[in-house]
Amino acid sequence: MGIETAIFAATAGTVVSAYGQYQAGKTQQAAYNFNGQIDERNAKAADQQAEQIQLAADHEAIKFRNDFQRLQDATAQANRYNGWMADTGTPLKVALANATEAEEELAIADYNASIGAAQARESAVQSRMSSQLNQMYGRAARRAGVINAGSSLLAGASNVGYIRATA
Repeated sequence: MGIETAIFAATAGTVVSAYGQYQAGKTQQAAYNFNGQIDERNAKAADQQAEQIQLAADHEAIKFRNDFQRLQDATAQANRYNGWMADTGTPLKVALANATEAEEELAIADYNASIGAAQARESAVQSRMSSQLNQMYGRAARRAGVINAGSSLLAGASNVGYIRATA
């Protein structure tokens, strides 16, 4: 094999290796960026879930209050029908006990909705952090590809120099 052929082979191998390293970095970056986009989509979905949990809880609270008001009205009507005064004695105690229990039920439902919404928001935060981490990994992978490509070019130049020096 002649020196020109050896130099050409070393140069071509170096260029192919450098290009492969560069492309590998770009491909890894694209994969990390894709994962980051999925994480961001998941974060948006979790934000929407938190909002939906709160809206559903608010809707249920309104429905519960309306149902409770109908119960209180029916109880008061039954007391009046039986000739009892609704604002004294046992009817008053029953109405107050019902109201206390209803407020406790609403407080528990509101607490549970708050916990569910907070968990969904935390999931969104975690997804956003994962997205940022994937983007960071992508930038690092691209830099590594460029560095590896440069390293291949330097190694190839060294090989060509060695071939010339020994010929």
